Amino acid sequence: MIITAKAKSNQKKVTFPFEYTRFEKARIIGARALQIAMGAPILINTDKSDPLEIAKEEFEKSAIPITVRRKTNNFIWLVNNELF
Repeated sequence: MIITAKAKSNQKKVTFPFEYTRFEKARIIGARALQIAMGAPILINTDKSDPLEIAKEEFEKSAIPITVRRKTNNFIWLVNNELF
């Protein structure tokens, strides 16, 4: 199947269809804070020294390279691709 330039322009970009729940947010920030505490590189410029505060700031700036996979009723995985 050949897709022309006109057909490509008509295709819509798939966006992240949901917000994080408080549990997902806590898990992402906690996991990233643990990584920072164990010596992982910090992905943003910050003056903070507490790993949890750094992880919160990274989350607010969407700099954390962690995705969430959810199962819907149709058993389709939804993945947050906007982080990269």
